[in-house]
Amino acid sequence: MVAMAEPWRHPDTGTYYLRRQIPKPLRDEFGGRQLWKKSLETKDPGEARRVFTAANAELEARFSAARTAIAERSAGKKLTATQAEAALTRASALHRGSRLDRFPALSNVYWAEEAAASKLGGARVSLFNDPSPAGFAAMDPSHLPGDVWLRVVRTRPRNEVLFMAEHMIAWIHGDFRSEGSGFGDIVRSSDNDWSLTEAVTVAIEREQADLRSLIASPFRPTETRLRPNMLLGELLTEWRNKTPAPGQQGAHETGTTVEDFIDFAGDMPVAQISGDHLYNFRDAVASLPKAMPLAYRALTFNARMAACRELRGPKVAPASVKRRVGHLQALLTHAFYNRWIEANSGTGIRIEGYSKNTGGRRPFLDDELTQLFASDLFLRPKEWSERRDSVGDLTLAWLFLLGLTNGARIEEIGQTEIANVKRDGGVLYLDLGIDAVVKNETSRRMIPIHNLVLALGFENYVEALKSDGQTRLFPDLRPNKFNKLCQAASRVGNRLIDKVVSKDPRIAFHSLRHNFKDLARDVPIEKYIVEQIMGHAGITAGDKYGIGASLKTLKRELDRVTFEMVDWTAVRAAFATVDWNKSVSRRS
Repeated sequence: MVAMAEPWRHPDTGTYYLRRQIPKPLRDEFGGRQLWKKSLETKDPGEARRVFTAANAELEARFSAARTAIAERSAGKKLTATQAEAALTRASALHRGSRLDRFPALSNVYWAEEAAASKLGGARVSLFNDPSPAGFAAMDPSHLPGDVWLRVVRTRPRNEVLFMAEHMIAWIHGDFRSEGSGFGDIVRSSDNDWSLTEAVTVAIEREQADLRSLIASPFRPTETRLRPNMLLGELLTEWRNKTPAPGQQGAHETGTTVEDFIDFAGDMPVAQISGDHLYNFRDAVASLPKAMPLAYRALTFNARMAACRELRGPKVAPASVKRRVGHLQALLTHAFYNRWIEANSGTGIRIEGYSKNTGGRRPFLDDELTQLFASDLFLRPKEWSERRDSVGDLTLAWLFLLGLTNGARIEEIGQTEIANVKRDGGVLYLDLGIDAVVKNETSRRMIPIHNLVLALGFENYVEALKSDGQTRLFPDLRPNKFNKLCQAASRVGNRLIDKVVSKDPRIAFHSLRHNFKDLARDVPIEKYIVEQIMGHAGITAGDKYGIGASLKTLKRELDRVTFEMVDWTAVRAAFATVDWNKSVSRRS
């Protein structure tokens, strides 16, 4: 006994539904659906039963109509539009490969168009055998495959259309007999052939629209950027010529590393450099001694390794190994970013014992700063020497004072032109603008001169330089082979630190930059003000808005840092004895 249908309650929402399986023979009439489900739009059981009765009767009527339609077609086995489209899709899938798979209907009507062109008249259409970008670009959008088919369908009687379609219809019908096709009971008839012809016509119109779009905007071929034969020396030249260009010293050191790597591993194409090559080079560099005879440094890399094999003592510091491997990593990254190589083998190489803090600087302690600025350099200006390894004591004193009171890098201070010592709204400042050679773009800035420095006679010093015809703030500084002005000044300054403060390698002139930042935190001064004075980039999106605080604000906040560990009274008294005109003229 068959159970009567009844409303079905959704377990989550509580809403009642008419929910019934569609009989298998009727499913094609319902678009292939297996289940009929319709909401009764109520959660009340009594209301659901009332609505269900009417909805179920309506569904039974639809089942009955479907059975009638199937029975009426059974004599002629007539195709529905859905069946015709499914038959075409199946046939196209089975016959792909000899034409362009993207347009199966257009490919498959080729022989039908040939028949129409020869028997019914019309221009012959060339099959598009070339699916490349060039093949599409060469096609004429006014003369496409499918044109003959559509012209015949639209202008000729039905019997001539079916004559043209005969070849295609025959092999589509052939698939009806294949096992599992679902069309085994459908026979050839004029109506069925016409249904298939209409399905083909719809597909051709759709594919022609896609084809015209492709011809209008064809895929354009492009040459590969890969450079499989590029050697490391060629890559080095490309890297040196990039924009912005690397610094002279960095370019020189990278070139030295490239020479050593080529001697170690061979002059192979960059694309063939593997992680193994880089790791082995890393280990070779790390095996060298920290100190070696000067004559050994002139040897080739392999000869240097052989000569140093018996030397004892500390090995190269991890930071030095990192720098050397980093040169190669920078080159490989440049090649990868330009797609000259497909993969970057330089990523992720670890250096044992290295961290960003390894061998790093530390600030001076308060007592150490007291010692440094109580030295003869600041308290006995009458004993200033005119030259000390090309750096006079006068220059050295100002470099230390400016470095302490604004946290600038020594090279930033040392390169300053007198024309870039400027005044705005009563504020004297150093303009590290467009002409300055700085570490990065965020280092371009305006640095106010601290009141403590002004009280020592800095303006009088600048005026004396102008009167003497000088153009640079520190005219005795001489550029090295990398065009850096302060290499000698840094060396002499660090010797002074070793002599009067400590030989701790972690403190050097650059430590003053750390001191400034810590002392500004202690005041405290807003972080964005400190970063602007020191030329540090902000890290948030908001930091990139605007041009920063005004000079007056920078000056006001800067003067709040008092550097109380320095005996400024003693330093001012000493500098008050200086005749700046004589000191400048004697030095120049």
